[in-house]
Amino acid sequence: MSPDDGELERLLTQLLRVIGPSMDHPQSAGGCGTGDPADGLPVLSASEARALIELVSARGIAQGELAGLLGLDKSTVSRLAAGLERKGWVRRGRDEENQRYVRLYLTPQGGAVADRLWQAWQSRPARILATLSDDERAGLAAGLRGLVRGLAAEGLLDVAAGASA
Repeated sequence: MSPDDGELERLLTQLLRVIGPSMDHPQSAGGCGTGDPADGLPVLSASEARALIELVSARGIAQGELAGLLGLDKSTVSRLAAGLERKGWVRRGRDEENQRYVRLYLTPQGGAVADRLWQAWQSRPARILATLSDDERAGLAAGLRGLVRGLAAEGLLDVAAGASA
C-alpha cells in the first residue's frame, strides 16, 4: 500500500523541524545552511539564513531580540548583523518609538534573498521525496510514523502542532 504524498511530506516536515530549528512559518527559520547557486540562492551560513527569515516577520528587530530568537550570544549576532550589512541585506536604523534603540531591518535585496530561502525550504520535502521509489516511500512512511511517535513520547515534538503541518 503506497502512502499518499501529503502524509509523507507532513511526516518529513516534522522530522526536519526536529533536526534543525523550526521552519513551519517565516517567523522561525533553520536548516537552510548554504545556498545553492543552481537554485539562485547565495552561499550563506545557517545563522545568516535564520537571521534573514527572522527579519522578514520582525519588520525591524533589536540585535538582542534576534540573539534570543537564534539562540546565539549578542556578540555573535553583532558580527552576524555586520556581515549581513556588508552584503547589503540588512540596514541598521533607529527605533521609531525609542530613538535610543538601534534595530535591524531587511533591505529590499535582503528581503529577496529571504524569500528565495523560504521558497527553497518549503519545497525541500517534495524534492527529497521525488528521489524515492514507491517501495522506499512506503518504508519511509512507516518509519517516519514510528519516529514521530517516539519523538512525541520524548517530548521533542508536539504532535498536535505537527498534525496540522
